[in-house]
Formats: sequence, C-alpha cells, structure tokens
Amino acid sequence: MNKNALWTLAFLAAGPAFAIAQDSPALWTDPQGTRPFSALQEPGRGQGGQVVEEWYTPRTRFSMSVYGRVSFPSDTQVTIDDLWYSDFFDPGLGVSVEADLLAYLAPTWGVGGYLSVGWDSYNGNTVGFAPGDFVRPDDMELTTGIIGVKVLQRVSPFVVWEGRMGIGVVHYSSVNWSGQDAGVPFSNEQLFQSINRAVWEIGGRIGVGNPHIEADFGFGFRVMGGASRGRDVTNFIDPDILTTFMLELGLTVRF
Repeated sequence: MNKNALWTLAFLAAGPAFAIAQDSPALWTDPQGTRPFSALQEPGRGQGGQVVEEWYTPRTRFSMSVYGRVSFPSDTQVTIDDLWYSDFFDPGLGVSVEADLLAYLAPTWGVGGYLSVGWDSYNGNTVGFAPGDFVRPDDMELTTGIIGVKVLQRVSPFVVWEGRMGIGVVHYSSVNWSGQDAGVPFSNEQLFQSINRAVWEIGGRIGVGNPHIEADFGFGFRVMGGASRGRDVTNFIDPDILTTFMLELGLTVRF
C-alpha cells in the first residue's frame, strides 16, 4: 500500500474524533487551574446553579383553647406597713379562651402568635388587728387581654410542649371593704378604684393527645401594674405591682 493511501485512511479515521473535539469544552492543560461551573455542563442542559436546595411553603394551623386556672397572688405590698396582696386576697380562680395561628417550619416545630382573653376572681380575706379591729375586702376581679408569641414542639405522636410570652392590658374591678377601725365599724368604703394597667406574662404547657385534640397542663407568671388607691382610703394604702403564679388545666382543638 502506498503512502497516499495510508494518509487517506488516517484522515478518515480521525475525522469523527476531530468533529467531537470541536463541539466539546476545551481541555485544561493545568490540572490545578480554576474551572468555571458552566464549562462542566452539557450543551442544551441550561445554565442552572443550585441543584439540591428546595423551598417549601410553611403549613399553618389554627387552634382554639379553653383553660381553667388557679392564680396565687404575690407577696408585694398593698399598705405602707407591709400588708401584701396575699394577706388581703385568697388564691384566685379564673378562666381564659386562647386562639393561636402557628406556622410549622418543620413537621414537629411551630411558631406564631396567640391572643388570650381571661377573667380571674380573688376572694377577699379577713385581716385582723389588735385589739379587735379588722378589715375584709370584697372580691377582686381582673379581666385580661394578652397578645404574644408562642413556640410549639411535638416531641412524640401524642405529646407536645409549648412556650409563650405576651403583653396586654389588665382591668382591675373596683373593690370595697368593710371592718372595724379603732372600735368604729365601717362598711362598703372603696379600697381600690377601677383602673386599667399593663400586664406581661410568660409560661409553658404540656399537651397530651392526637394532632387534633389534646388536654393541657400549664404554668406561668404574670406581672401587672398595681391596683389603684380608692377614694375612701388614705395614702396608708399604696398598692405595688401584682405578680401571680398560675397553674392551668385546659383543652385544645387544632384545625
């Protein structure tokens, strides 16, 4: 076979490889060189970037709850000689209705806001003085409206816990008292006047049930602006802030 025939065969064999090379990315002569990502893509596959990150719209759920509670008044002052709220009033009984809307960023974690409206009543307690003097206030009633933030975690298919913190307004009812002062009886004089104050709360709950209905046990603290001195008393009455510790039992329905 002559040389011209050999050159012709070599050219025909190399032709397809030469055509493929023209359509392919250039090869790098430096193995350590920087390679742009676009050079690694196949023709016709686009110029995409991230290929592993995915975004999901958070699932939201609405809940309604009803709670009954016992609230214990703090040892903060009502009079200038250190008589406390807990001297004048027994632990209170109350009820509240709470609604929340939570966004579940993960299957077991939710975060969102809540609105709570409640009512509490503290029975007046007789306070005795020597010799034979005493005072007895009427019941003190508090109405609260609180808005805040709540975090919830489902720790098992049947158990959740939640934490909350909120601020709002508390309305103190007017409170009268009766008794005997220096041997002189009196009745229905105003101890506290009706007033609105700020309230702050923090607390937590544990719930047991399925994803739609659960029973709750909770605890919490509230700090409220103090009651206001009534029109029939002197500056001997000087109420401080009122702090209460709460224990709750309730029922929650989730939609």
